[in-house]
This record gives sequence, structure tokens and C-alpha cells, in this order.
Amino acid sequence: MSRFGTRRNFFERINMALTGFVFTRALPFQEAAATRQPLTGAVDYYDKLGVTKTINAAGTYTYLTGSTMPPSVQAAVALAAKHPVYLEDLQKAAGEYLARQLRCEAAMVTAGAASAITLATAACMTVANGSTASHAMPTDMIGFKNEVIVQRAHRYDYDHALRNCGIRFVDVETLQEYESAFTPNTVMCHFFNASEAGKISGEDWIRVAQAHGVPCFNDAAADVPPISNLWNYTHMGFDLVAFSGGKGIRGPQNAGLLLGRKNLIGAATKNNKPL
Repeated sequence: MSRFGTRRNFFERINMALTGFVFTRALPFQEAAATRQPLTGAVDYYDKLGVTKTINAAGTYTYLTGSTMPPSVQAAVALAAKHPVYLEDLQKAAGEYLARQLRCEAAMVTAGAASAITLATAACMTVANGSTASHAMPTDMIGFKNEVIVQRAHRYDYDHALRNCGIRFVDVETLQEYESAFTPNTVMCHFFNASEAGKISGEDWIRVAQAHGVPCFNDAAADVPPISNLWNYTHMGFDLVAFSGGKGIRGPQNAGLLLGRKNLIGAATKNNKPL
């Protein structure tokens, strides 16, 4: 079992639930009250569309619309909606700010964690094949390097987020298989942080990838808290790490983060069009 796994561990779920309960109970009265009061003139579209509201006792899962946004986040979204800005300027400034705060070379805001996975894959494809890859993916792939190594136990419902870039998975199970799987066509090593299966540790996954000079990506979408994970994995040596903005970070459900090496984030940005 991967020691990085967090999503399916019962005791950690209980701890997260208790943490969320304590945090909610500790809110100032005015802030707690604000979470119960609808915005003036706001339409309840759940009621309007006939969608049943539920009590989430499972966790911050996408299929349950992630987390609830605290009033400070809701206020920031509402304020930002009043002013148009150049999106490219906003993305650049936000990325630079996040990189400083999260102690990594570079960062970018994405349209959710799945978007971060696709952009990370596109970045590795672009670095491996040159700038023309951005326009060729995923249909004009003749002669392109496109192999992504992954543990068979780390294959999951978001495989399509990588396949959107025209990649081919190379499945491995043992460390020996992993070390032998690299070819001149290898562009990325993919690691699913929350997997409870797999025989290869995160440390070994990084070590072998680095020995072959291939970028190593970590899908850590739901692995906040603790907040230190936002820099722990890049400091471990993962070249790119993805997080969901709508889970433990408690931002909008359609937000995500991609953190990592400057050249790879630069390549991801070039694939993040239109701007």
C-alpha cells in the first residue's frame, strides 16, 4: 500500500471529518451565520432545477461537488466578477504569487485537477517533442514520443485526462519492470498519490525517473490537508504535482493547481489556450 495514500484510509477520513467539525464550530458567529444566509436576490438553482440537497458524510469528492466555500472565498469570487482583466495577466500574476507561497519554481491555476493532469501531460509531451507538439496533439502524432509509465495499480477513472494528449500507457508492477520500461519514447512517469495499491514507493518512483531524465508527475488532487503537502511533494522531487482547488483547499470546484519545475509549467502554459 502506498504510504502517500489518503483518500481511502478510514482513520484519516475520520480525522478530516473531526477537523472540519472543529473548524466549523470555531468560526466567529457572524461568519457561521453568513454560511446559512442566502445572498440578497440570489436564486437557489438547486431548488429551481429540482436537484436534491444532501448531507455530505463521505468527504470532499468531486461527485459530491467537492467542498463548501467559506464566506471569504465567496466574497472574493463575487468581487472579482465585477471587474474584467486580461486573463493572461491574471494567470501570470497568480502563478508567480502561488510559486512564492508554495515554495516551488513555478505554478499555474487550472480548471480543476483533471485539467492540471492534462496540462501536465501536454507539458511533458511538448518538452519531449518540441513546440510543434502543442498543435499536433492528439491527432497528428506520427513520429512523436508518447509513452507514459504508470503502475498498473495506479490506473484509474482519470486515465482519459492523460489520453487526451495522445499518450500510450506502459504498465508496470515491480521495481525491476519499472527500471526496464524506459525507452527513447518515454515522456513522463505518472504516480497516483492516493492509491492504496502498487508495489513501488513514491521515493523509488522519483529516483528511477530522475536517473533516466524523465519528468515525474504526481496526481495529489485530494491530498490537502495537511497544507504542507502543497510543497512536500515538489520538495521530494516530483517535477509536477496536481491539486484540486475545490476539495481541502476549499476554493471553487472548477479550480485546480499545477506546481513544479519552471520549464514544465512554461510548457503547460503554452498548452493552456486560448488566453
